[in-house]
Amino acid sequence: MEGVFRKVGAVILLAMLLSLQLIAAPQATAMTANNSSITFRRAVVAWYDDKGRLQMNVTWVNKTIDFANLTNASCACHNSSSCSAVNSLNVSVVTLYNMTKKHEQLLFIGISLYNETFNYTMYTLVYRAERSQYNFTLITRIFTDPETGEYRVFLTGMNIAPNDEDKVVPVGDTIITKDNLTLSEYYWTLNKVLMKLRRGDETNWIWGRSAYELRHLSHLVRLKLPEYNQEKAGGTAFIMDTNIIWCSINCTLCGSVIQLYLDALP
Repeated sequence: MEGVFRKVGAVILLAMLLSLQLIAAPQATAMTANNSSITFRRAVVAWYDDKGRLQMNVTWVNKTIDFANLTNASCACHNSSSCSAVNSLNVSVVTLYNMTKKHEQLLFIGISLYNETFNYTMYTLVYRAERSQYNFTLITRIFTDPETGEYRVFLTGMNIAPNDEDKVVPVGDTIITKDNLTLSEYYWTLNKVLMKLRRGDETNWIWGRSAYELRHLSHLVRLKLPEYNQEKAGGTAFIMDTNIIWCSINCTLCGSVIQLYLDALP
């Protein structure tokens, strides 16, 4: 069993790297000294009470990360045994759903990693929207149980990039959903959390529009991906407002930001 979970840990690292190769960076803006930092402000744990009302526990973190100091090497394997496990695996990537419109794209991808003694499947959902006032990008990795194949956790990174630089607020928040939710319920819950966080806050504009995209995505998943919307899992989402290139944002999911919030949570 220990060997299985060691391989799954290596798979997660590989999945982070693979996503960078599968998905072209949606932002073309290069990093500069003025736009390379993000302040991660709040860690939010969200759940529903017995009456179905959304509850939130907010922890202020206020940690600033300079992405200019992060390189692709930060996404590489750090453990030699994990690297060895990754190198021994074959990779199969299948597009399970593809909706591409003029200003929207929704992809659902299956990723299988296997060899003679190991077989693991996970999924990646990619959603992009180009609006008149902003671009929005979301990537969710769905990690599964190595034995049953059932959903175990949703790991999401999302970015809103306003076209008007005056509306850019270089901040990020993270949201952990404590309940097990279907994928559409998960996005709907993220929308509700952002609507609460934005009240009387400098993130009012950016999180309000991000919440709109999450509501829209929740409906799309429920209507277009019903076969992948039946199982439930907990989730963690990193929401950012920045023009930093998406590769750097993806790299945070490899551990640096996650560790910040794990250290801050009670």
